[in-house]
Amino acid sequence: MGGISTLNGSFDSFFHLSAAAFIRERGDASFTTALSDIYGEPTFYPVVFDDLVAILPFDVITAANAMMLAMLAAIPPAVAAMVAGVSRPARSAPLLVALSAGAATLFLSTPAMALVMGLWPIVLGVVCLAPAIAAVLMLTDRRHGAPGVGTAAGLVLIVIGTALAHPSVLFSVAVVAGLRLLAGGIERMLGGGRLRGLIEVCAALAAAVLFVAGSHVLLSGMALTKPSLDGVGSVLGEILLDSPRIPAVPALLWPMAALWILAMIGAAAAVRSREVLGATAALGLLASLMLGVATQIDHPLAVALVNPWYGARERIAPLMMCMLVLLMARGLLALLESGGRRRRSLPGALAVGAVVVTVLIALVTPQRLPLMGSLAYTAYGVQLTPYVTSEERSFIERTAQELPEGSVVLADPLDGATLYWSVGGVETVFPTMSRPLTREKTLIAHYAHRAGTDEASVELCRALESVGPTHLYRDTSEASGQRINPEDSERWRGVHDIPESRLTLVDASGPYALYELDPAC
Repeated sequence: MGGISTLNGSFDSFFHLSAAAFIRERGDASFTTALSDIYGEPTFYPVVFDDLVAILPFDVITAANAMMLAMLAAIPPAVAAMVAGVSRPARSAPLLVALSAGAATLFLSTPAMALVMGLWPIVLGVVCLAPAIAAVLMLTDRRHGAPGVGTAAGLVLIVIGTALAHPSVLFSVAVVAGLRLLAGGIERMLGGGRLRGLIEVCAALAAAVLFVAGSHVLLSGMALTKPSLDGVGSVLGEILLDSPRIPAVPALLWPMAALWILAMIGAAAAVRSREVLGATAALGLLASLMLGVATQIDHPLAVALVNPWYGARERIAPLMMCMLVLLMARGLLALLESGGRRRRSLPGALAVGAVVVTVLIALVTPQRLPLMGSLAYTAYGVQLTPYVTSEERSFIERTAQELPEGSVVLADPLDGATLYWSVGGVETVFPTMSRPLTREKTLIAHYAHRAGTDEASVELCRALESVGPTHLYRDTSEASGQRINPEDSERWRGVHDIPESRLTLVDASGPYALYELDPAC
């Protein structure tokens, strides 16, 4: 990464830096109004991650990086807690829990979302996912009677907290809950309780139908991720290896081989013993694979299935991680308990050794986490082109300190000007890199260059007066928005074309320049 204060150069990271800055400035941390300054009106957004960043006693970039690293560090113990919560008592339980924590480090989709894509709120949801799955399974476990009121309330609060962290993760929990109902119903039918079992199976199937129908109606258009250009078979291979959609990171077989072998052993052992938990995990693993493949299929049913995860397989992958680790732990337990006292130690020891060695080697393999940690921070050109170079960041930070109070900076946000707000504390017309989100700002983005001419509309002049830009920032470097992303940058064509006659140079350094702007309207 370079350092705790190094800027993450991904598109989404700039949104969250600005969001955290607004929450700090306004003191509003609610789900509907915290980001009104971004959206222009009350809009629901899962701001828990941004809230946590806002309360840390560091600058916003350092705080975001610190929170992101803390979340990644919390995932292995969260997975271990899941295994500890749902596994049956055994002498080897502490070993299985420890190995589960280690196995969680072999999955790359979540680190990719955190380190490369800047999808930080969903990573917070992933931290909560494993405990929430455990909570659902413990709430429905009747082997030792129903949980007490206090225990049940605590488990329900875990699920609620997961929904608050990121709603899409709640759908992953719902998948497990539905499959637990299905597996339990099938087990009852096989055990003689046919009527009750049939009711549970029908309820699970009805819930699945409602899930798809509700997704199609209520979440239409949420599948925002473009399918991979690779074939379905190739994508399935990447899903099995938990290889993220990052070409620079190779899809390697060996880090996942031991886990899949042990998971298959665990699934077989669970089915043979008619264990509802193991059957649920096996069904959940199959469902996660099917959902991942569905992100590649352009069909209304497939789209409805993956809408809750924005059509992105990396958001579905944490479900596979949890199910695979549960089955791996069951497979290890089967090997450790198989055969006679003398023989049972050999297959178990070999399996334990395979997991430990795999984890240790994978952690230091340069093409995995070390490479992924650099792509959006220091290794520009390998995967990403920087929206903001270190030189540009220094220029923005310096000039932001020199601007008078009440200044408002106008710029193409793809030029990195969002840092004037998130880092410099200077109001910007466009605080995120997303498209203009209000009528006024859309007019300014498209037609600001017409101000002071016969083409200027009354509505444009009112927008300029309302927003009140006082300065213009321009980036003409190779990392400017027009060079990196010309199609999206065209949204701010009116800003690009503001004539020099309306500008007075305030400061410049190489390709970076800040001007005083004459609104001229």
